[in-house]
Amino acid sequence: MKRRSAGWWVQATAVGHGAIGAVLYRDVLADMARAGVVASVPERGDRAAAFWFLAAAPALWMGGRLLRSAEEHGDTAAQRTAGATLVGVGAVGAAAMPKGGFWLLLGLGGEVLRRSRG
Repeated sequence: MKRRSAGWWVQATAVGHGAIGAVLYRDVLADMARAGVVASVPERGDRAAAFWFLAAAPALWMGGRLLRSAEEHGDTAAQRTAGATLVGVGAVGAAAMPKGGFWLLLGLGGEVLRRSRG
């Protein structure tokens, strides 16, 4: 059985992040929808937290897709950059929010770095 690429795992993490955000913030999202969406997110508060939590999912998915392309084309420099970025974001996020999911990014980044060494 062929192992999944690290980029695939980053994309799977993005899908999970979006799904978890939709569940955790369902009441806030419904409130935003009732408000008409446009200009419904202030700079702070529950709506801002929901927005940024969910905004991370497509950005993470895109990063995973680009990483898959780098893996498919043997671009180890891009893979190392992706791995280092995931490790950095994961480490800072895990330090700031130890009960959050940033530990997963830290692990994924380490795996990307390991795989990019050949």
